[in-house]
Amino acid sequence: MIDLLVRGLALAGFGAVGDVMRHRSFRIYLIGHIPNVVGTWVVRISISWLAWELTKSGFWVGAVAAADALPGLLLGPIGGVMADRMDRRKIAIATQVGLVVISILLTIFTFAGLMTIWLLLAMALARGITFSFWQPVRLALMPNLVPRSEISTAIALNSSTFNAAQFVGPALAAVLLPLGGPGLAFFVNVFAGGAMVWALVTIDVPFQADSKATHGTFLGDAVAGIRYGASHPGIGPMLLLLMALGTMIRPLTELLSALAGSVFLLDVTGFSVMASALGVGAMSGAVWMLRRGNKDGITEIALLTGLIGGVAAFVIVNLIWLPSALVCLAVLGFSLTSGGIAIQQVVQFAVPDEIRGRVLSLFGMIFRSGPALGALAMGRIGDVVGLGWPVSVGSLLGLAIYVYAYLRRARLRAALEAEPRAG
Repeated sequence: MIDLLVRGLALAGFGAVGDVMRHRSFRIYLIGHIPNVVGTWVVRISISWLAWELTKSGFWVGAVAAADALPGLLLGPIGGVMADRMDRRKIAIATQVGLVVISILLTIFTFAGLMTIWLLLAMALARGITFSFWQPVRLALMPNLVPRSEISTAIALNSSTFNAAQFVGPALAAVLLPLGGPGLAFFVNVFAGGAMVWALVTIDVPFQADSKATHGTFLGDAVAGIRYGASHPGIGPMLLLLMALGTMIRPLTELLSALAGSVFLLDVTGFSVMASALGVGAMSGAVWMLRRGNKDGITEIALLTGLIGGVAAFVIVNLIWLPSALVCLAVLGFSLTSGGIAIQQVVQFAVPDEIRGRVLSLFGMIFRSGPALGALAMGRIGDVVGLGWPVSVGSLLGLAIYVYAYLRRARLRAALEAEPRAG
């Protein structure tokens, strides 16, 4: 059966995908990961819409997004140390069980009619704290599931499922929210999270990397990871670019519910359509990265996609016409996904395994916290002057930073595509 699947993928132009699917642990992980990330997007869409319904405020939508993401700024590096020191599978199981419990509480409070914006903020904060430990171990787990030669394909496939869920999740939310409200959406995620717990309990770890880390204090190890990432001539600049992308361009996706309600005057169905357009582009970007396999030029892709995303975000809020917005959202989704995969790939290849969890915790921290910080600031300004101005200024600033980096792409490529230097 597996051989048939591999041959079919090869005939469809996805030969590299077929290679990673031969590994049992990765297959099982993916089986649990797919419903889990769909459920994650259903919850994110539902929490965002519930925050808008409770307050009609872009600031509160941004605040809830920030509560979900900002704990990673403090706890992400600690989660990275744990991913380097401890059994990654056990940490992953514990965090996923915690997320299932939070979904159960969201379901109960919402169905009971007890949900307030402050309680929703607290639940989002609890999710953010738990994700602070899940994110670095999820990213660091890939080399434990496939050989190093297939890491880039595994990353692209793992990320493609996450971004395909950006299409499936909002589409499912568009059914669940009118049918049973956010409570039903939260209830469905209980089972989606349970699938991830089952997968993590079932897998083994056939490709253990040899750890050469000498353990000091948790804080000392966390600082060492930050120092390594910041001082690396390739990783440091790429993390700064990821921060620019997250704080200046990606906040539009976090504020999409406010944008749909206040600028385009849409209801929950219209909001889900906009979110699905974003997801279609994201899924297309993930598929494109999968078909590329392990080809060269990944650094240039990481830079070019940032340029495209900046232009798309600017057009969405300045040409306020729904058909053009849907097209630009698809372009934005494509650029954010392919760019995010590209940045993660070059960082994964540039970092040695003994410090992988800590450095990737920086990636995860910026990836989650950057858009939340940007959304919080843009949402607050948007309540006063409208969302168009802050999103426009942010996209232009992000575009300028990516232009600067693109002009220096040769130096970045040389630093990122060399053999990893010791931690």
